[in-house]
Amino acid sequence: LPLDETLVLRDIRGHVRFTRTTSGVYANAQVEGVIRLTCVRSLEEFDETIQLSIEDQFHSIVDVFTGSALTKPTEEDPFLLDEAHMADLGELIREYTLLNLPLNPVAPAHRDQPVQYTVQSEGLEPEDDGTPIDGRLEALKAWAARQNGIDKT
Repeated sequence: LPLDETLVLRDIRGHVRFTRTTSGVYANAQVEGVIRLTCVRSLEEFDETIQLSIEDQFHSIVDVFTGSALTKPTEEDPFLLDEAHMADLGELIREYTLLNLPLNPVAPAHRDQPVQYTVQSEGLEPEDDGTPIDGRLEALKAWAARQNGIDKT
């Protein structure tokens, strides 16, 4: 299942239960799949298993008995049943997978390793170009100087 231009969810399995509602069907699904991600620490690709618990509603667009069009739901981006009253679970799974992806994926080999960061600020000091500093920031500038051990009281 393509998620975007680069990500693909594969080996998808699970089960879904549909419950009829007044405006369509309610889907309750448990889905599992595998996605290839890039580790933020090592920049190596790895397979991550994604487990989803999905609950959402699919709204009908045509009346089951008369075939006449129904009013569109007030939700901003609802899931809709098609004219044959079929639900597109692919789009549901795609959207929920994208919402559940880790923000900073870390490969299993690097998850238990401590992380050390080094920050250097040489050459990042602002140049004094003669522009006056806003007077409202003087208190903050004095506080920063005290924090850095420079006494400018």
